[in-house]
Amino acid sequence: MRRTGFTLIELLVVIAIIAILAAILFPVFAQAREKGRQTQCISNLKQMGIAFRAYATDYDEQMPGAAPGDPQNYPRTYDPDWFKTPVRWAQQGHWVPALWVFVEQYAGDPRTNRISPAWQSAGGPQAGALYPYVKNTKIYSCPSDSRQDKMLSYSMNYFLGFIPDSRVQRPAELVLLVDEQQTLNDGFFVPPPSDCPSIVHSKGATFLFYDAHAKWQPVLSGPAAPNTNCSNVIDVRQFCPYFPFPWSLPCLREQ
Repeated sequence: MRRTGFTLIELLVVIAIIAILAAILFPVFAQAREKGRQTQCISNLKQMGIAFRAYATDYDEQMPGAAPGDPQNYPRTYDPDWFKTPVRWAQQGHWVPALWVFVEQYAGDPRTNRISPAWQSAGGPQAGALYPYVKNTKIYSCPSDSRQDKMLSYSMNYFLGFIPDSRVQRPAELVLLVDEQQTLNDGFFVPPPSDCPSIVHSKGATFLFYDAHAKWQPVLSGPAAPNTNCSNVIDVRQFCPYFPFPWSLPCLREQ
C-alpha cells in the first residue's frame, strides 16, 4: 500500500527551514520599515526647511527664535528688543512656543515624562511662529518617535535664534534643526554634550541645514542613549555659524 503524508522528521525539517528563512527575512523587513521612516523624517525636515526660508523672506531674512532662549547668556546686536528683557521664557516670535514640553525635566528617562499642560493647551507647535508656513502638526514629529503625544521630535540650533542670513558664513554646512526625539524637552538644541541627536535611523541621525536641505548622517562614535554624554556622536562644528574653526568661544559671542 502506498504511503501518504509526511513523517515527523520531514515535518521538522520543513519547520526548521521556515524558521531559518524567517530569521533571515524579519530583520530585512525591519530595516526596510525603518528606512521608510527615515525617508519620511527627512521629508518632514525638508518641508520645515522650506517653511524657515519662507519665514525669513517675510521677516527681513532673519530666523525666528530657537524656543526658548536666555538673552542674558548670549546678547547679540540682531536680537529683537523685546527678547533682551530679563524674561527667560518669552514666547513671542519663536519657531515653536517657548514652553517646556514635559512637566518633569531630567527626572529619569525623559521619554517617560508627562506632557506639560501649558504645551498641550497651546496646541504644541501650532502656537509657534513657523506654523503658519507649515499648517501641519504631523511633520513636527518623526515617525520613529515613540512619544507622538508630545507633538515634537525636532529642536532648533541654540546659536541660530533670530540670526540674520548675513551672519551665516556656511549655510550648506550649518545645522538648523536636529532630530532630538529621545532627549527633547523643548524646541531648543544646545550642541553636545548638553543635548543629543537621536540615533534611531540605521546608526545615524537626520538633520536640516540652514540652506533648507535635509539629510541623514552616520554617527561618528559614542553613545546615543538618553542622559548620556554624546560629545563624539556628531561633529559639533556643524552648529557654529562663524569661522574660525574649531568649535569654541567664537560661536558664543558676536563676531
